[in-house]
Amino acid sequence: MGEEPDFGPGGHLPERASRRARKIVLRAPMGVQWILGAIVAGVIIVAAGVLWLATSDDPPGPPWVAVADVDELGDAMVVDALDVLVVATGRPRAFAGLTELGLAWCDVSGRIEGTGGQVWSATGRAQTSGTASLAQHPTLVVDGALYVDPSVTVEGPDPQVSDPAPACSG
Repeated sequence: MGEEPDFGPGGHLPERASRRARKIVLRAPMGVQWILGAIVAGVIIVAAGVLWLATSDDPPGPPWVAVADVDELGDAMVVDALDVLVVATGRPRAFAGLTELGLAWCDVSGRIEGTGGQVWSATGRAQTSGTASLAQHPTLVVDGALYVDPSVTVEGPDPQVSDPAPACSG
């Protein structure tokens, strides 16, 4: 037997087969089609990236609705046309049920309050017993403008009851 190789898996390959395997590998170089294929794939990837970068700042189409510039929002804004209360004390959120629940932002407590004495956190989590958390519409900020999708409503988080007294509406 010969000496053990320094690399690769161990095992036995007859001498004649090993010579033939080397010849096969050396006789089958990669052709021009592989180089052209790699170039074509690279061009496609670059073109897709350029197209995505060129259109990534475009405003969303329907059903998204432009609400306001983020600089104009302040802590909260009522949007009567969509029947939503937009709260922007962190990530802008658009809460459904403005008219039905009588939602209003309370600057004193930093919470959302309803006409029935209900209280929600700025994230829409219910804090009053027997009250459901507020449903939200998806929001998106593009080039400093806030967009709302009124066609989709997402349920709010689980309530976290602490029964605070309303600071503004109570």
